[in-house]
Amino acid sequence: MFEPAPTPTQRTRSPGTSAGKKRVGSIAESYRSFAYGLFGERFDRGEGDPLLSERLKRAGYDVSPGMFRGVTILTAIIAVAVTLPFTLILFLLLIHVGFWYGYVVLVLAVTVGAVFLGFSSLVSTRIANRKDQLDRELPFTLSELSVLASTGTSPVQLVRRMADRDHDLAMTGEFKRVVYKIDLEGKDLISALAETGKASASSSVREAFWDLANMIHQGGSLDEYLRTKADDVLKLKRMIQKQFIERLSTFLDMYVSLVLVGVLMIAVGAFLINALGQTVAGLDANELLLVLTFGLVPLAVVMTVIMISIAYARAE
Repeated sequence: MFEPAPTPTQRTRSPGTSAGKKRVGSIAESYRSFAYGLFGERFDRGEGDPLLSERLKRAGYDVSPGMFRGVTILTAIIAVAVTLPFTLILFLLLIHVGFWYGYVVLVLAVTVGAVFLGFSSLVSTRIANRKDQLDRELPFTLSELSVLASTGTSPVQLVRRMADRDHDLAMTGEFKRVVYKIDLEGKDLISALAETGKASASSSVREAFWDLANMIHQGGSLDEYLRTKADDVLKLKRMIQKQFIERLSTFLDMYVSLVLVGVLMIAVGAFLINALGQTVAGLDANELLLVLTFGLVPLAVVMTVIMISIAYARAE
């Protein structure tokens, strides 16, 4: 739906995109333009949303807050239009629940909430992924910078050499943005470093770029600072990995208590409801077990896997 903003290298060279990718990009662009004209333009009038704009920049999305919100609203409307007939068929014709309209409203509300949460999570996940990749590469980049600085290379040449690397692509992309601001936007090195650091997804990279700009402005031993900074970042990385190992036991206890024991208790409750001939919110025991089997259990397992995956990605 949203494509990452092109890197400075992609901006200056001719695209070699295939016809299939061009069609997909054209459809996505038309969808975004339609959503912006329908809803998004109204949000961009006036002061806008600087917080959302900053988050979109850190996520690498080259869209305005109005376009982002317009696409979210239009997608929610389409999701409701698609979900409504299936929900009516399920609760009105197949399950025959007396309070069917309540379930329909609930499902539609969950659908709208899922769309808004999904788009918000899309930005947060993109920022987190960029942050994790930058944090993984930062210690080795600082060490490489330290070695180059110890040879007497000028700060501008340092940045240019780091931008020409073919490894550690995330950090290399940050240095390419610095070079882009210097060569094409006409900014000085200190301003380019400060602005690139402000738009970075990683707080460690922001701090490193701002400190680097201050060191260049005030003078000092650049290679000594870079060595010290690399050691500090590595120590922080080890501490984060240790915390992840400790979290694994918490995730295990949560999975056993919430998923296994919780499912067992709900199943026992369903059998008791069946024995007493009662219903819960219009659902008998069989329908309750169906909701449990195909709804709650997969959802609980997926949420547990997602939490472990997020914790593992941040610990790498």
